[in-house]
Amino acid sequence: MDLNRNAILRRLDTVIVHYGEANERNEMDFRRDVDMIISQLEIYDQVWYIRHMPHKGEHSREAIILAEEFIARLEEIPDGGAECFPFETIDELKREYEKERGKEAGHHV
Repeated sequence: MDLNRNAILRRLDTVIVHYGEANERNEMDFRRDVDMIISQLEIYDQVWYIRHMPHKGEHSREAIILAEEFIARLEEIPDGGAECFPFETIDELKREYEKERGKEAGHHV
């Protein structure tokens, strides 16, 4: 499995195109497929974190940037009446990765 930034985003885009809008009928399957890609994001983060061993924070700069792109794509999913997805997933990613953004201010990849 290819775990580079572009491959992870390409897989996310493929899942989003496959399901189209998030609605009650596809919400659970849609979330399950996105969660599998989030696990790839987490592995990507671990690899970069080990490579750079940042002094502050729990996440690599590369994963923080990727998470921001991931969140932006999830926010663009049309809402077809789904109750939880993608809203909860977006909130979880923001809580996990955006708290680190302040620690990374002023640093560039």
